[in-house]
Amino acid sequence: MTATHRPSRHAQARPLHCACCGRPFARPSMRGPAPLYCSADCQKQMRVRMRVWSEAGQTQPERFRRAS
Repeated sequence: MTATHRPSRHAQARPLHCACCGRPFARPSMRGPAPLYCSADCQKQMRVRMRVWSEAGQTQPERFRRAS
């Protein structure tokens, strides 16, 4: 008996968009939560932005807030 390959519903999902730069990117793995950023550079950039916003006493813009 042979197994047939059926594409999962995740393979047909919309592409992800980076929360930092907005570029579309492919999800590297279906395991775990979806990544927010397309690269380590964007992750680092967002950490810097969050730190600067908190030091300045500003609230984060709505589009950069993480869902709880």
